Amino acid sequence: MLKKPLKFLMAIFLLSILLVGCSSNGSLKSSGTEKKPASNKGSSTASSAVSLPKQMTWSVYDVGSGGYAEMSAIANTLTSKYGTQIRMLPSASGVGRMLPLKSNQASIGKLGDEIQFSFEAMEEFAKPDWGPQDVRAIWAPISQFGFAVRKDSDIKSIADLKGKRVPRITGNSSVNIKNEAILAFAGLTWDDVKPVDITSYAGQGDALLQGQIDVAGINPTASTMFEADSKGGIHWLEMDPNDKEGWARVEKTASWLFPYTMDNGAGMKGATNVMGHGYLIGGYASQDADTVYQLLKAMDENFNDYQKAIPNLALYSKDKVLTEPRGIPFHEGTIKFLKEKGLWSDEKQAKNDALAERYKKLKTAWNKVVDESKKEGISNDKFPAYWLEKKAELIK
Repeated sequence: MLKKPLKFLMAIFLLSILLVGCSSNGSLKSSGTEKKPASNKGSSTASSAVSLPKQMTWSVYDVGSGGYAEMSAIANTLTSKYGTQIRMLPSASGVGRMLPLKSNQASIGKLGDEIQFSFEAMEEFAKPDWGPQDVRAIWAPISQFGFAVRKDSDIKSIADLKGKRVPRITGNSSVNIKNEAILAFAGLTWDDVKPVDITSYAGQGDALLQGQIDVAGINPTASTMFEADSKGGIHWLEMDPNDKEGWARVEKTASWLFPYTMDNGAGMKGATNVMGHGYLIGGYASQDADTVYQLLKAMDENFNDYQKAIPNLALYSKDKVLTEPRGIPFHEGTIKFLKEKGLWSDEKQAKNDALAERYKKLKTAWNKVVDESKKEGISNDKFPAYWLEKKAELIK
């Protein structure tokens, strides 16, 4: 009598095991197919070796600017290829772009000369709440800058600007120091010219044509200069790359500037000698070296996917970027990438080490000056001038 119920129960038990087993196998297969797209979204053989964080935050120029557009194009490519979500923090000011990096809200930034200023604790960063920042260059596309005059001007050289009207852009230390550096190339200072305060960097083309200024300090590829050239013609005041004394004065003013020859600027008929500088992607030395390396690897492997989005992105190629340390050191992760590509040398390493050592000297001097200022009762308003005076004495 018990045999039939027992057989029946055994059959139920075996059937249950089979059902559970099938269910488990189905779940594993489903789980496997669901995870692959999430971890390899848009992946390719080339990109499979790259490992990026799931989320990144970048500090960038304000919406509508070229810097914002460039970083957006790169971010869109990385999101498409690796699934990395990138948040952009835009700001129109240098301090506004540096703050998210200082507070660790952002890992990298698309930055102008503010990163150089922060390293040296100059301009806006000479205030007590800043001081020398331990920052690094991560990637260094080259931008250009020069002095343009009207084609019918009697100004033929930078030296001819003595007594002439030279623009000083309100609230734009980055442009003003470049203007100062070009004047220094010819042995001139702001005291030798007539500074004209204007509010718009982009408005220099119109100001030049209307006779408000005698020279414009600007990127030769700026659209406003092509417009100015079409309305009357412009001429660039060249900076001979072989003038060692002139360039020594430039570097004393701003060590990150260097000779650059180009032929695609407004009004240029051929090779024209102007000035170059790194338009940096940068961050702090404390950023993880492997993360920086992986980012550059991803940017390099997917360069063809974003370079055509905006003309300037062609300058982000590893074959065109600045690889010699200028003003601030390169990041450890960047050096690893450059070494891998054969773009690093012992000479570059020596320059990088010297800049890293300079930061230590700057920081030591800053701490000393801060202590002295407290003893002497120097107010916050007067501290920047006090620091810069002491800095000149302590740091050679």
